[in-house]
Amino acid sequence: MIDVQLNPFQGEEHRPFILNGDKGAVLLVHGFPGSPRDMRDIAELVHNHGWTAKAILLPGFGADIEHITDYTNKDWVATVHAQLLDLQRDHKRVILVGHSLGGAISVQVAAQIPPDALILAAPFWKFDHIAWKAIPIVNILFPRPRLFKYLRLDYSKPDVRDGIHNFMPDADLDDPEVRKAIANFRLPVKTFAQIHRAGHAAYADAPKITCETLVLQGQQDDLVSPKLTQEFVHRLGVKSRYVEVDAEHDLVSSELPSWSAMQNAIITFIQHFQQEVCS
Repeated sequence: MIDVQLNPFQGEEHRPFILNGDKGAVLLVHGFPGSPRDMRDIAELVHNHGWTAKAILLPGFGADIEHITDYTNKDWVATVHAQLLDLQRDHKRVILVGHSLGGAISVQVAAQIPPDALILAAPFWKFDHIAWKAIPIVNILFPRPRLFKYLRLDYSKPDVRDGIHNFMPDADLDDPEVRKAIANFRLPVKTFAQIHRAGHAAYADAPKITCETLVLQGQQDDLVSPKLTQEFVHRLGVKSRYVEVDAEHDLVSSELPSWSAMQNAIITFIQHFQQEVCS
């Protein structure tokens, strides 16, 4: 029997961190099943331009992933809310950045206490998949189904392999037995029900967003598709800057060919934002 471990987030790189600057602060919120490591490259980018960058760890993630079912969307929103307030007390300008699920959470927070600006990378609000639409019912009838069995995992795609390695870093994804074990791996639908709730709440709160907003989207993203993100952008209560790059869902990594376009979009937005504030 293959031993599939679900607790790889033990390294220092998965813990919260802060890089201090003097121009303002940027709060970075990772996605699912991520950690602050995912936001490191954006953090270093903005820090190199003089900003304080703080990457937080959502409750139930990182080394605590085995207890993720103990937490809800409300807990994630409350955590980001508190962190944003802390930064706003110490800095004149604060930018909130969220990737994927982190984007859904950031939108909910920004609707309550607006940051000075908002950056959303592949902001999640729903998945265009029949299994996703059934989550509320599945949560009641089958609390721990074999979710991977019903997803068409393309093991040739780097983002698919990277995503699975977040769960199982030592898994040989070219081994047919390992792939079979993944297909039979049971995930708690309770957590996906909370992610489902986060997406719906973000969609409902989108019209309340009034701060300057940049939305970044991967053209090849088949998890949060450009079509869904464009639909979400149209719901925002402010005219936002929408930029597509040649990437899939994990578009926040400096190792991708699209990173140069990401850098340009982020820095151009921040500089424009600074000029607007100072004018």
